[in-house]
Amino acid sequence: MLRGPGRWPMPGNLLHNPAEAVERVVGRHRAVLREGLTSYDDRTEDGQTRENPGRTELDIHGRPRPLVARTRERDQQVHERIERGDSLRAIARDLHLDCGTVNRFARAADATELLFAATHRPTLIDDYRLCLHLRWMEGCTNASALAREIQQLGYRGDVNTVRRHLKPYRNGTIPQTAPLPHMIVRRVTGWITRRPEHLTDTERKYLTELYEHSPALATTTTYARRLALMVRERRGEHLALDVWIADVRLDGQRELRTLANGMRRDHAAIQAALTTTYTSGAVEGNVTRIKLLKRQMYGRANFDHLRRRILLPP
Repeated sequence: MLRGPGRWPMPGNLLHNPAEAVERVVGRHRAVLREGLTSYDDRTEDGQTRENPGRTELDIHGRPRPLVARTRERDQQVHERIERGDSLRAIARDLHLDCGTVNRFARAADATELLFAATHRPTLIDDYRLCLHLRWMEGCTNASALAREIQQLGYRGDVNTVRRHLKPYRNGTIPQTAPLPHMIVRRVTGWITRRPEHLTDTERKYLTELYEHSPALATTTTYARRLALMVRERRGEHLALDVWIADVRLDGQRELRTLANGMRRDHAAIQAALTTTYTSGAVEGNVTRIKLLKRQMYGRANFDHLRRRILLPP
């Protein structure tokens, strides 16, 4: 978890290490993500969710997924053969499946567990589906213009991906509700560790709903943001770090408790990072440069040659 002795004084590490701990907490609670969040267009006036069975068995445009029917059929075949006492190798041979695939079907509690990964595959356009949907409903149907808009928001794909995404819209298959982002561990971790003021209204709503399903994620967010605020604003007031460590060790998730124990051991270095302007950034930069030079030599030169390259750069 820790980045190594002498590296805690870097403020970046003080944010990187907690982010890794938060990602492990979210990963341990990924079952909450699998429950699926409801679009706020799917709520009734009293806040209750409308009935919408089989939502994950449909794609973003409401079309049945062929993969779903195929997976359920294979799951039923595999478990029927297992109940009959057939070996996994024999099942794989008769069904023309890979042994690893049959093992996954055998280990899974039901087909829904297998379908989650298939129906929630992340893509480059996931974070911008809601924006594209809203802009289309506002009357902007030019794919090139929409691609430029979301590229300004951070989209790294090309206009052809946007065109493929909008093709069903042009054919009249427009979702009745705003598309939901896929709930994956890294995305939710980003929401938790990002500055609250940088979150969109939709992301805040989804986080609020996650907190309702999992109080552990709510407390993890509180502790992560408290520490991030301390680091970003260089709040090194007396006992602030000690109070945070004590609170986390008292009722934080085990990943955060492990982080707090490491911070307790390196308390002096972390306190110095919060209260002084000194940094090991220049040293770390030189170490990175030396490692780069060493890798460029591919082990073909001796130490003297490496020393000359470091001291006498071109």
